[in-house]
Amino acid sequence: MFGFILGCFYLLSALTFLWLNNSKFDLVGFFFNKANHKFYVGYELSFLVLCMFALLESMSWVFFILVAIHFMGFYILAFNAEKFYLMRNEIDALGQNSMINFSVIFYLLGGVFSLFTVLI
Repeated sequence: MFGFILGCFYLLSALTFLWLNNSKFDLVGFFFNKANHKFYVGYELSFLVLCMFALLESMSWVFFILVAIHFMGFYILAFNAEKFYLMRNEIDALGQNSMINFSVIFYLLGGVFSLFTVLI
């Protein structure tokens, strides 16, 4: 059940990111705005909690990898936020569309693999 919810949450996030990008919303600017820090920590924490419950539910390597990725993201955001905000220049050098495309691909893969793991 948690794996299914996690997969749907990933796919919904990917669609939301695509929609916001097509609407010309500055998504990278939103996440790197220090005023939105609590929102971003909560967003990352929600993925971490869902991944942990999904891992406890089915003990799949897919969920283990997702837990590790989200744990690192949450740790950096919660305990080393200045390092995260210093990455803004690197993101701008790569291009904001590249970062959003990477995020969408990650969310799509996470959603598909989560749903695939639950269905097997």
